[in-house]
Amino acid sequence: MASSVNLDTSERLNITCKRGDSFNLTLTLKNSSGTALPLVTDGYDFLMQVRTLKNSRSTQPSELKIGSASRGRAQEDGLNFTFTADDSGNLTISATPGVMSSVDAGTYEYDLQQEVNGVITTILFGSFKVNDEISVDITIHL
Repeated sequence: MASSVNLDTSERLNITCKRGDSFNLTLTLKNSSGTALPLVTDGYDFLMQVRTLKNSRSTQPSELKIGSASRGRAQEDGLNFTFTADDSGNLTISATPGVMSSVDAGTYEYDLQQEVNGVITTILFGSFKVNDEISVDITIHL
């Protein structure tokens, strides 16, 4: 008889991005057989949240949400990621430069959840590092 079971199938993926830049991350989601998931046909929803580290002594808010559910859920203030999915298993997570410029440079933590047929599963988690920007509002005239 088994003495334990681990239902946590999420995987660690650390992300580093630049403050003020466009954020675009494309993932290809597959089942355990390696077949791409039909994300649109099966009605997948996604939620990604980025927040300060639990053990951080930062003066930043204790929960910085940069995320959005895809279809069907009301978007709340502070939820700013958008998702684009297709039936080839491709999921693109995006945020505008305006959204990313509002995030202070630093290291946060995030997770990405999927919901299909009422079942919610965390698929990715890890650190979300935002490097500071150098160039701000530069216009070059030639």
